[in-house]
Amino acid sequence: MLRISRTIAGIYVLATICLAVITVIFGPIGWAPLLLPTAAPPIRVEFAVSSEKEAWLRGAIERFARTNPTINGRAVEVRLRVAGSRDLITAIERDGYQPTVISPASALQLAELQQWRADLLRDPAQSLAFTPLVALMREASSTNGITNPWQLWQRQLPAQIKNVKIGISSPVKSNGGLQSLILLAAQYHQTSSLTIEQARDPGLHDWLRQLNTRATGWPDSTGTLTTDFIIRPGMYDIITTYENLALQAFRQAEGRMLRVRVYYPATTTVSDHPYAILTAPWVGNTEREAARLLRDFLLSPTEQAIAMREYGFRPANPQVTIDLNDSTSLFGRYRDYGLQLDLASQLALPPPDVVAALITTWQSATGR
Repeated sequence: MLRISRTIAGIYVLATICLAVITVIFGPIGWAPLLLPTAAPPIRVEFAVSSEKEAWLRGAIERFARTNPTINGRAVEVRLRVAGSRDLITAIERDGYQPTVISPASALQLAELQQWRADLLRDPAQSLAFTPLVALMREASSTNGITNPWQLWQRQLPAQIKNVKIGISSPVKSNGGLQSLILLAAQYHQTSSLTIEQARDPGLHDWLRQLNTRATGWPDSTGTLTTDFIIRPGMYDIITTYENLALQAFRQAEGRMLRVRVYYPATTTVSDHPYAILTAPWVGNTEREAARLLRDFLLSPTEQAIAMREYGFRPANPQVTIDLNDSTSLFGRYRDYGLQLDLASQLALPPPDVVAALITTWQSATGR
């Protein structure tokens, strides 16, 4: 009896194996196909980020993937889209782009999106890092005697400004250019809080028109502007840029016989790099959970330290601090290049209607 039972069991196992092989090769047979286990599809996070964070976040996403992130047994995949901060908003507004998470350089862009589609931003955003606006100036005959380039942008432009090549990125295309425009307008009016009347002021319009004749160009990207400043000596003497890009520029300048320093305005603006998970019809609960998993990874002490040491961002996680004596970080390595950790004061970012009026004034004054 035992031998018969074993024979029947063996025949059953063999038949099962044969049926599985036939199903794999020829497909299901008859009305009762053999169901083979299939892997659950991955959860995809569409991550839209501003270009100055690209180097850090591409590496961070690779490190995130190596942790094999899963939710309920489903793998989490992150797809990155990189563009200028204002272009990211335009892609959603005009092109129908549907990201899971958006991280422009500044809350300025989120305020613009909030005005257009408030339903997409019901949940508060969280900052990934901070970086103030600064100026970079190279030592040259044209910059002799300039102790701080921010002093050039006075209400009455000094004669010396005619001899320097100035680079500011486009306020229409880039957050760096927009923050520069806000800061210059605030300096012109000697205020820490711009009004719509000040943004439309005819005197500011004429001042910007004069400044436009001194500017070498208004490139679309602050990153491109900063790179050109280093690799194309003589193209610019002074540029406005982000502190983190300035620190990376110092690294690029090594070995190029180029002497540059960073300068801070008396009152600066700070980009807060918000991480906003959209409350959109195309973002389900699993995508939101995956986006939170990625956010927590980016805010972890390890990732924040990498962002600070290797890419020059000021950390958003209070557990991570900047040590100017740490030569392994960009802050420590270039501490003598004019770095200033303490910011005396910060300019209040104006509301969207003031920003829109200011951009209109700039476009009218420059024809751009």
